[in-house]
Amino acid sequence: MPRRKSSPASPKPAKRGVGAEMAARREFQAAFFAKMGGRQQFHALFEHLPEVHFFAKDADGRFVASSTGVLQKLDFRREEEIIGLTDADIHPPRVAREIRVDDLRVMTTRQPQLDRVEALFTRTQAKNWYVTTKLPIFDTRGEVIGIMGFVRPYRRASTEMPGAQRLEKVVAHIHAHHAEPMTIPNLARVACLSARQLGRRFKDVFGMSPQEFVVRTRVQAASEDLIHTDKALSDIALAHGFYDQSSFSRQFNQHTGETAFSYRQRHR
Repeated sequence: MPRRKSSPASPKPAKRGVGAEMAARREFQAAFFAKMGGRQQFHALFEHLPEVHFFAKDADGRFVASSTGVLQKLDFRREEEIIGLTDADIHPPRVAREIRVDDLRVMTTRQPQLDRVEALFTRTQAKNWYVTTKLPIFDTRGEVIGIMGFVRPYRRASTEMPGAQRLEKVVAHIHAHHAEPMTIPNLARVACLSARQLGRRFKDVFGMSPQEFVVRTRVQAASEDLIHTDKALSDIALAHGFYDQSSFSRQFNQHTGETAFSYRQRHR
């Protein structure tokens, strides 16, 4: 039988050295991607990865692509609804500013941001922690034109993150008892760590102290009541571990960049 001829587009071992061979392989890859046109077919893979949600934004922070998981968490039905929006259109001011600072850092340094634990407020669910990974997007000339990444729930990702496993019991304890008085020595005993070790591990994993984590958890839990109930601010404050309404209002504004009243009105 005659030997089957290989496709002209297939890469062949080059006799001109490793550099030429790698260039040929890149040409083969580019030719294949060119057949795909401008359609972003690869990001469809994220639709089949449980609890892993993809997004992409341009250099100005406007969404250009989003997986179904991100859309659902932000209360959108179709991708077209989020395209062109920025995080400032979706999240409270302080959260949006923090996200933008991270995006700019990734684009400026051209280095990825891996497994950052952060609290992301959404339109329908305010009590979620996520692990976010971001990478810069380059054009054909090597210039940064945007950012892409994915988010996944901290609950699932924490077992894969160095140093996070020892904090699981503490995080679960805080979530279950956030409305109760908490001290660092008590939290350290839950983790079987010293207070100093606990503080260092929280800083490494969450980028914040245990005290700040407790306050943020209380703010997030209170956010749900602001959206889904008609409770008075004073009642919400006491129900979620704040000393009084004044303390609650101050902490809420500090962590979200807006007042509790404006947050309630905006989400309704």
